[in-house]
Amino acid sequence: ADKLNITFGKKWLLKGLVVFALIYLNLPLFYSFAVGVPHKPLNSYVMHTVVYPYAIWGSSFLLIFILLMISDIFSFLYKKIISLTGKAPDSRKYPEKYCSSARRNFLKTAGKGIIATPLLCSSYGIIFGRENYITRNVTINMSGLPEALKKIRIAHISDIHAGLFMGKKEIGEWVRIIKEIKPDILFITGDFIASSSNSIAACKEGIQHLSSLMPVYGCLGNHDYWGHADILTQDLQRSGIKLFRNDGEGYVFSGSEINICGVEDMMYSHPDLNAALKKINPANLTILLSHNPNYFDYVKKRGVNLTLSGHTHGGQVDINFAGFYITPARLITRYVKGLFSENNCKLYVNSGLGTIGFPLRLNVPPEITVIRLA
Repeated sequence: ADKLNITFGKKWLLKGLVVFALIYLNLPLFYSFAVGVPHKPLNSYVMHTVVYPYAIWGSSFLLIFILLMISDIFSFLYKKIISLTGKAPDSRKYPEKYCSSARRNFLKTAGKGIIATPLLCSSYGIIFGRENYITRNVTINMSGLPEALKKIRIAHISDIHAGLFMGKKEIGEWVRIIKEIKPDILFITGDFIASSSNSIAACKEGIQHLSSLMPVYGCLGNHDYWGHADILTQDLQRSGIKLFRNDGEGYVFSGSEINICGVEDMMYSHPDLNAALKKINPANLTILLSHNPNYFDYVKKRGVNLTLSGHTHGGQVDINFAGFYITPARLITRYVKGLFSENNCKLYVNSGLGTIGFPLRLNVPPEITVIRLA
């Protein structure tokens, strides 16, 4: 009877620990439903003991979902190959092969690996991946480019998402990197905030540091419309950035003029390329700032030389496995990240600095692009 009571007690203890873990790991979720998402980072203790464990827990499930997708793809391909080439091996003919203890042990180990891998990847992507800023040097060939413009160094960033996971510390780091690069001009292609204009103060401070050293131009992203776009625009422009909303102007560098234009976001507003190009000289090289890269499908028909975009975050998670390239961003665009060229028009999609959803970056580091024209 004593042995039975001990066993019974252990089972209830285990169940209690599981329930406690589930409640504890989901505290940020309950808080968000009850109060709302915080607009700036919480104190370090709360972030490391409550917020990040929840993020690791939740993003692990996201990665398990992606792994199951990969598994389903391979299973589908295997069945197709079998249907074309013959029957699959029959386990009833070789029971010792399919039911051996070695096989069972292998499957148990594989199962543990399937659980452990997303957990380890999520931990890395949240603790290290999201703050591992990289500088990506890109050369973009432009026909008929004036010699003076071949010397210009353009910095391009996007998707700052100031908020819970992008505070003064994180902003200060990428501001420091851009200062060290010393570009001639900086473009920011939208999503300054994550969800509320209340989180903009640290972002404004960072932009103010940079605008004192170089011209800074930008456009709004879809998240910026959540924070009252007109008020946010006025607030940001006090920090020294020029925001184009279906507008444009000429910019002179070393005696040569280029056109800089920007359009509204195509998801939450109405981009108007005609209005953006109205004030500029069509004989000049034109750079268009458009948060959403899908607008390039329209832009390339109008002969705009170079479009700079963001929005996708490069997918945040990028899994390359056996020749398969899997990223969530594929669900919304074919322009996930990097350089694209169609109809002699170029598009560059920056992978962004911040994150949305879970603060996870896996194989997609936050990016500061340095562009040279050639």
